[in-house]
Amino acid sequence: MKMNRLPVPIDTVVSNYELVDNHIDQVYIEWFEIHKKRLTRQTLSGTNILMQLEQGMEWHHGDALFSNGTLQAIVIIKPTLTIRFNPLDLVQLADFGYFIGNRHLPLFSVEEAESLRMPYDGRLYEQVLAKYGPAVQLEEAVLLSQNLLRQQINHRKTKEHQG
Repeated sequence: MKMNRLPVPIDTVVSNYELVDNHIDQVYIEWFEIHKKRLTRQTLSGTNILMQLEQGMEWHHGDALFSNGTLQAIVIIKPTLTIRFNPLDLVQLADFGYFIGNRHLPLFSVEEAESLRMPYDGRLYEQVLAKYGPAVQLEEAVLLSQNLLRQQINHRKTKEHQG
């Protein structure tokens, strides 16, 4: 295992990098760290890297991290425990939105279903399970910013104003 005294500075980030080699090193971050401007992390192979973001940017699952033209690692957002809500109908969905509204938790859409996810919170899980029963389940999932409802709504509003 490599041990570097100084972290390798990342000078270029390439989004949506095409993986042609499955043996590329990886660096893991938590879903809530995507806006952190400066991160020092160790890759799976043990290389310490210094990751810095430009203002207004965020880390994405699959970002390729380069230093002096050499690919160092791919960013992987760690799966986390989530509460998944599978509403039976729009009335139940509206009631759920009202019920959790004051908690200011981020809500994520589930791409393959008409469901919502939110980061696990023990007390909230007990409450929504008691209220909504089988419509609620726990599952490991990767929370990606493109599935964040707030961003999807803002993106729609921007498109409407432009069009």
